[in-house]
Amino acid sequence: MQLNHALLLVSDLDEMSQFLIQTLGLKEGQRPPFGFAGVWLYDELNVPCVHIAGRNDIKPEQSFYLGHAEKHSSTPSLPTVDHLAFTSNDYQGLKGRLLTYNVPFVEREIPEANEHQVFITGPDGLKIEILFSRNDIH
Repeated sequence: MQLNHALLLVSDLDEMSQFLIQTLGLKEGQRPPFGFAGVWLYDELNVPCVHIAGRNDIKPEQSFYLGHAEKHSSTPSLPTVDHLAFTSNDYQGLKGRLLTYNVPFVEREIPEANEHQVFITGPDGLKIEILFSRNDIH
């Protein structure tokens, strides 16, 4: 398993994306058509390693997708780092461990990216997303 990306919740999408572009040399790239505003920044290997979404004026689609317990129009109490995401090819192994240890999980499909996502929550509210190719889950 390897780290795939971090999702940052920010007060100003443009300010944060420009900061990361200018300081780290990341570049803005394609993002699936989620029902809320955001930016994906890619590294020099063309991997989308930092995802950015707003923490103000949160739409119901964003609250649902990110699994926020409450729907708020402004949530300054949300952490800057929303979740960590890993890429894996051992879907059955992960699912077996989650079932063995009674860890609740949510699964989603992103057809445009050919991805299957598994979301879990750990201690202290740490949210983790594990990404699989849709071809590897059956």
